[in-house]
Amino acid sequence: MSGAADLVTVVMPSFNQGRFIEAAVRSVLDQDYRHLELLIVDAGSTDGTLPCLERLLDTFGEKLRWLSESDTGPANAINKALRLARGEIVGWLNSDDLYAPGAVAAAASYLLTNPDAVMVYGEAEHVDETGRRLAAYPTRRPPVSPEDFQAGCFICQPSVFLRREVFDAVGLLDESLATAFDFELWMRLFRAFPERIGFIDQLMARSRLHADCITSRQRRLVAVENMQILAKHFDHATPHWLLTYVEELYASYPHGGDASALHANVQALLTEIELSLAERDFIRLKDVIGRDARYQLALPGLFASVYSDGWTPPRLIVRVRGTGEQGVLLHCAHQRPDSRPIGLQVRTSWGAAFSLTIEKIGGFEITVQIPDNYARSNYAIVVSSPDAFVPEHLDATSSDRRPLVFKLSRVELIAGG
Repeated sequence: MSGAADLVTVVMPSFNQGRFIEAAVRSVLDQDYRHLELLIVDAGSTDGTLPCLERLLDTFGEKLRWLSESDTGPANAINKALRLARGEIVGWLNSDDLYAPGAVAAAASYLLTNPDAVMVYGEAEHVDETGRRLAAYPTRRPPVSPEDFQAGCFICQPSVFLRREVFDAVGLLDESLATAFDFELWMRLFRAFPERIGFIDQLMARSRLHADCITSRQRRLVAVENMQILAKHFDHATPHWLLTYVEELYASYPHGGDASALHANVQALLTEIELSLAERDFIRLKDVIGRDARYQLALPGLFASVYSDGWTPPRLIVRVRGTGEQGVLLHCAHQRPDSRPIGLQVRTSWGAAFSLTIEKIGGFEITVQIPDNYARSNYAIVVSSPDAFVPEHLDATSSDRRPLVFKLSRVELIAGG
């Protein structure tokens, strides 16, 4: 083992990520940088993680260290590992993420040749459970300021390498945070060392998105904690953090992981983050959400994928978490400015389909009966049309380029009788 000056210690928190941990370990210890150790702090996994680590010890020997004991969360596990780290340079990789080839050598070279730098980060990408690339991480390279975090986190955590001594200056991770402890650390580092953070212009890490990761599983808490951190450092956060989370709810409700009533969920969230926003921003945020047709039309267990003003796209999807209702009633309006008829095709999850044509301007209804064997299942109703119009094409004064079909004013669930 080399001396501490050029030794890189990668710390890895672990808990029941047995299906990913071997790939994560190999992405570290197969790097082309010789002076490297991996320190895993496991929280008592019961899924095959520990036998896997025992096998990997035979391959990597003293370059791999691990312990398994209870902890209070990932921040606590990482802090334990940081206290045990032997290297002067520290990386931090979650047990479901991956380093890109050459990442450790690039980070060590940067920090060893730039002695004033306390931290360096680089490019990263999101991958799925199989390792397939999903998208590039929205990284921003220096020069950046702490205030730039108001627009979103632009640093992918596994792409970061630090001098271990920096924790003596700013402290370890905040263990009171369940999800956003990395974001809070970046805030402290950028405020304490604004001119001493570097960037490597290459792919450094792959962040894995899957159903069990913090990013996916605790999105609500991530948004709340990020806003609270920004309010702590800047007196207030920007509303887009909450709006981004609400858009995610719209995209999955009620078939996603959070099936609680949309209105109650959003109202509870507004109460929780009120003190993190400037008063004027909070008032505007409530108004924006309250006027959104997607919010207005939502029922417990039902969501209609309209635009925010109630107009429908060429393919309207009504998602329902069935609780025994016998039908869905859509209250609609034909408001095409050119008064042309609208042809509609209605299809359902259980294979039923019918067509209708709306000839006249004004209100109309679409009723879909739910068969008994689907009434307590998740299902969807799709209303599609080839007769969309684009306002800009019909009105030279309009800048609206959306394809629109009809307006949806109300949705009802029809109870069995």
